[in-house]
Amino acid sequence: MKNSIQQKRYIEKSNNTIPQKVNILMVDDHLENLLALEAALSSPDYHLVRATSGQKALKHLINQEFAVILLDVQMPGLNGFETAKLIRAREKTKHTPIIFLTAISQESENVQLGYEVGAIDYIFKPFQPDTLKKKIEKFVEIYQKHKEKIYQSEREHILELEKKVEERTLELLSTNERLQQEIAEREKITDDLFASQERFRKIFESSPNLMAIVSLEAGTYIDVNTSWIQFTGYQYNELHEQEMNFQDFIEEASGNRIRLGDHIRNMKIQYKTKGGEMRSGLLSSELIDIEPEPCILFVLTDITERDILEKGLTRLDQLNLIGEMAAGIAHEIRNPMTTVYGFLQIAKNSEVSKDIIELMLDELNRANSIITEFLNLAKNKVSYKKRHQINLIIEALFPLIQAEALRANKQVILDLHTCSDIFIDEKEIRQLILNIALNGLDAMTSGGKLTITTFAKEQNVILKIQDQGTGISPEVMEKIGTPFFTTKDNGTGLGLAICYSIAKRHQAEIEIETGHNGTTFAITFLADH
Repeated sequence: MKNSIQQKRYIEKSNNTIPQKVNILMVDDHLENLLALEAALSSPDYHLVRATSGQKALKHLINQEFAVILLDVQMPGLNGFETAKLIRAREKTKHTPIIFLTAISQESENVQLGYEVGAIDYIFKPFQPDTLKKKIEKFVEIYQKHKEKIYQSEREHILELEKKVEERTLELLSTNERLQQEIAEREKITDDLFASQERFRKIFESSPNLMAIVSLEAGTYIDVNTSWIQFTGYQYNELHEQEMNFQDFIEEASGNRIRLGDHIRNMKIQYKTKGGEMRSGLLSSELIDIEPEPCILFVLTDITERDILEKGLTRLDQLNLIGEMAAGIAHEIRNPMTTVYGFLQIAKNSEVSKDIIELMLDELNRANSIITEFLNLAKNKVSYKKRHQINLIIEALFPLIQAEALRANKQVILDLHTCSDIFIDEKEIRQLILNIALNGLDAMTSGGKLTITTFAKEQNVILKIQDQGTGISPEVMEKIGTPFFTTKDNGTGLGLAICYSIAKRHQAEIEIETGHNGTTFAITFLADH
């Protein structure tokens, strides 16, 4: 292990060694031009290599690696373009950057040819030394990063091999340690098992929940805790090793008795005590192993008192709602009745004009309308359902909704997608759509847009009505759908209550999303309903 670590450190040190100087090849048939390039590019980080012809440049490229090549265009023998083609033809040098330097071949055709043969830049003489130097610095930086990646990749490969060797060694050592620990662990498991059984026994006996252990094969009681005895009224010896009577444990939702092999989680049941009393509880079961046979652990939480309390609270809530609704009805109907009563008092002593009679009829019609809307809330109201296409209903209502919107300089947009036919009462659904759409228009200021969307999702048809109002406050959201609750000055408070009643009769669900940018009502209909 020690030798391996030393070898690894040596490899890391050697692989971190990257050549300090970078080779740069300068090719020009005039010595004075080469000297000018050396003066411009002089740096302790560069190794500047001269070549006075294309042939000599190719020889240097065979023996050395260069970060960049500065290549004159006009040279005897191989000119710059021909030399560049040969450089690009070699696998080793085809990616080496080439910069052409020329004082003569400045025509656009020559520049184009230079780029075609593989140049990355084309500089005219006389050149700016600082500009050339900065360009060379960038190419050198790219070259050094490329070389660094190569060195890094090689180093990582070697280190990976070393890592695998060390991991294998550690794996063998770990295996040996596990084998040594296994004997000690087996002894510890025995001690822990005994302690676990003791803890289970204490929890089992002291739990306020009713707990029983029943044999999965025989269906007989193996053990019951104190709570089971106290709530059921049986003595321990009346249950121990006796067959469990599943007829005494009935699922509340289905009316069926529980079955021993079922996986149960918080099932609400009715269970019978020894004295014949029926009590409520939440039952869960879990398969456990008690040597030498599999068993079922039943855990029963008695909720009889909680059920009684909840039923009492529900009754109080219903009475409270009835009181609120009665007060609302009395308030809404008393107003038109007061008007009619006043005019009838006048009629006793004088002749009543036609206008007054019309006004009394309007007030009576208003009272009748309130009563009619209230009757629409009835759960047992008969719905005449037929198969309908909801998009056709919306398109028929669109002119009416649009006319209402245009009166207040607002817009209505339809975004209707293909949907399945659904069984609905057309008249009721028209009322639902109108109520929600008109509420949305009322919630917006001038210029607002109301969007009505339909689409299919799995087996459902979704209707969305979205406004651009200011949203609904949490306080109002809590009372949405409550009869006679309204935020409008002249509203009856029955519109949304009727919508919820219609949705319930159609087994549809209404969901509301609201925020500062508006409110969306989403109504989900079952396609096969």
